[in-house]
Amino acid sequence: MSLIGEMRNRVILQTLGGSIDAGGGTTSTYSTATTVWAKVENLSGSESLFGDQLRATASFRFTIRYYSALTEKNRISYDSKTFDIQYIKDIEEGRNKYQEILATEGVAT
Repeated sequence: MSLIGEMRNRVILQTLGGSIDAGGGTTSTYSTATTVWAKVENLSGSESLFGDQLRATASFRFTIRYYSALTEKNRISYDSKTFDIQYIKDIEEGRNKYQEILATEGVAT
């Protein structure tokens, strides 16, 4: 199985870090872990009301070359949008070739 030709999009894998601010509190920030080529597929989208706000969500599948440090705590930045990782699946289990990432994008408007 070769997916290399289908990986035409650059995505940024981000990792969550923290720092202590001047007031002694903590601040969470994301920083770039690595940039990779990916196959990006929009799986579904929906809108719902959350309180008095309209919330649009979309589910995406990203397929990348295997990246050993990737966990559900990371997030993806693609096309000026951020995606929360829901699930990571190794394709060709045990061979460490590719990973399929299911992620959601959600924006309250």
